[in-house]
Amino acid sequence: MKPNFGFTFGRTPESQSQEYQELVKRLEEQAKTQTTTPDVQEPPLNTQNSNSQPQTRNNNFIYVPSINLSFSDSRLLLNKNWDETNDELRNQGLFMPTPSQFREFLKSLRDSKDANYKALYKDITEVRSPWRSNWLNAKFEKRKNGMYTHSKNILENGKYKDVEQKITDFLSKDRTPGISLDSWLDSNTPHGLPPANVPQGDLYYWYPREGNVAGFVAVSGRAYLVCDGDPSYRFASLGVFACAEGARSKNKGGKR
Repeated sequence: MKPNFGFTFGRTPESQSQEYQELVKRLEEQAKTQTTTPDVQEPPLNTQNSNSQPQTRNNNFIYVPSINLSFSDSRLLLNKNWDETNDELRNQGLFMPTPSQFREFLKSLRDSKDANYKALYKDITEVRSPWRSNWLNAKFEKRKNGMYTHSKNILENGKYKDVEQKITDFLSKDRTPGISLDSWLDSNTPHGLPPANVPQGDLYYWYPREGNVAGFVAVSGRAYLVCDGDPSYRFASLGVFACAEGARSKNKGGKR
């Protein structure tokens, strides 16, 4: 069996070999017992009036009023690397969410009273097969005075720009396992990474490395927030939850 490069998304050389062996063993066990994975219902139109929950869905986009952004309700642009994904989103008038924006999106789905939005949250975060993963708009650079993030093609007030931010108060060591998913979602760090004092939990976490990027992954055995992803990776189960400013108008869904 050849290595699954999806599994190595965000992995450093010292951990890839051990984790790959764990994956092979897990897949062999699953092959003996796994049948089919139940479909997850697509979220319907939701008209709740709350600043902390998704309100509307316009042609496959979900509006999150707390940050005035709309998110695609499925992963788009599969099998593209980080730069290609960013560039194609710009061509479509969309952009890749930063870790803080994606955190708010997940939080709004988790806290929604609508069962179908909760189903989407479960589809993104649940520890199960098949592999599901998505890019986040943060590339890391280590300087003498600290760590920085670069976010590419951010759309603000109708104009695209690249955003640079120095990050402080973030967990600067790996947790395998893990950090508390709920505590991360409830945190308010401006960069969207877990704070240094985040409680322990089951969400695996790899801290930022120079030149690497962020992403979120869920698969059989674990879910994890990675900040050491290789931006050149591409595979069929890696995509993006695309963002648009405001409530996305109908018939303007992103291309898959």
